[in-house]
Amino acid sequence: MKKFTIIWDITQNCPFRCAICCMGAKPAGPEMNELDFDAKRRVVEQIRQLAARREIQVDLSGGEIMTDLRHLEIAKEVADIIGRENLGISTSGYGITREMAFRLADITGEVELTMDTPPGVPYRLRPLEYAQTAARAIPHLKACGIHTGIQTVLSRSNYNRHNLTALYGWLCRNQVNEWSLLRFYPTGRGADYLEECLSDEELLDVVNYLQRLDQKNPSAVKPALHFHYTMKGHEGYTAECRCVKKSIGILPNGDVTACFWASDRESNISEELFRLGNVRTETLSQILDNTRSRYWQEQPHTCPFITAAKEDTYVSDTQHHDRTA
Repeated sequence: MKKFTIIWDITQNCPFRCAICCMGAKPAGPEMNELDFDAKRRVVEQIRQLAARREIQVDLSGGEIMTDLRHLEIAKEVADIIGRENLGISTSGYGITREMAFRLADITGEVELTMDTPPGVPYRLRPLEYAQTAARAIPHLKACGIHTGIQTVLSRSNYNRHNLTALYGWLCRNQVNEWSLLRFYPTGRGADYLEECLSDEELLDVVNYLQRLDQKNPSAVKPALHFHYTMKGHEGYTAECRCVKKSIGILPNGDVTACFWASDRESNISEELFRLGNVRTETLSQILDNTRSRYWQEQPHTCPFITAAKEDTYVSDTQHHDRTA
């Protein structure tokens, strides 16, 4: 049985301000509402309690976890509870030197970075330096024996075969272990870019194309392909939402959300439907046993973001037609 996953966005602080950041991360400022480190350590104790009841894995993300190295102390405490193999760290690559990579290797065996185009290729939805930062970190991580993954968010602006082929080639040459292809959700600051959503048919085309490309590559040194579970055409596809049944999210302010994508431009929960509780006032075990969590556990759901995006795209296209008719 697959382990229950907690995606903990441990900080809102990030040196980048990507246009499509799903949780509105940005450089630190006085307006941020984030758990202090004493509170974050109390969350670690809540993870300890939950781990005594069920098998869990934790992905520490942000924001950018490396903006404050005290987060690595938190990560080490979590790893000591659930095991190094059950802790993943998601990062832009910011601050990862060879020395820092060795430190990470003592904490986790897996680090994921994001790259939507090959390094140096302009991309309207992220700063140019973003992919370059990930590219500089990868050799350090690989040298320390860390299993390295790249996530690519598929949008209208990078959905073309030239970009996908070039990025696949770059990942092969740099011996990246895994490549995860994700659909773009219009959440966080990405809510301003609804036009970047791809249709199910276009996402299916991506899956089919990359599978064929990979099958034609005889090399043993190539990334394992993984596609988001809501994308058709691969064996992991399912229409059923995983909220609470298989995963939850913790936002920087301690809010616990049924879906870790469900945040707005300021890193708050985007809709009350997803709000399960807050770790300041309840433990994770209590939250997973409450009425809000049971709603998601006991009933089948399809992804509300996909439905909403399709409806909004239809309205947008209709309005455009009305204006130009």
